[in-house]
Amino acid sequence: MKLLITLFLLLACQSLRAEILFGEWKYEELIYRGQRIPRPDPNLNLTWTFYSNGTERLYWDRSEMAFCERFASFQYSLGILSEKVFALNPDNAFDCQKDPDMQLGRQTQSQLDVSDSELHLHVQLGDEEIIYILKKVKGNQ
Repeated sequence: MKLLITLFLLLACQSLRAEILFGEWKYEELIYRGQRIPRPDPNLNLTWTFYSNGTERLYWDRSEMAFCERFASFQYSLGILSEKVFALNPDNAFDCQKDPDMQLGRQTQSQLDVSDSELHLHVQLGDEEIIYILKKVKGNQ
């Protein structure tokens, strides 16, 4: 009986942790070499939306007609975001296929720190880490 209760509590806690992600988040800043800096390309409009059914949408454009959009399933537990891309928008710009995040079937695991108002996505680029900071879009809380 204790094992059953422990498993139930563990699953409930994981679900509660994932709930903090639900809604739309917008890329605003990054942390590079310990310094918080504005996004290098102010024309980049990147949003990441997490849905309660365990799917997410990643979308971006650069104030142009062209865009990139993909959908993935996700799980979030103990600070790790696991994703598997299952759909790409057929109207994506041609250059989207060069981006690893826009590859059908791609599976990733990333450190993701979450608060009520910010997501910190840790990305390893060579020997250095970049932390993308996304802020919760108002009205999606």
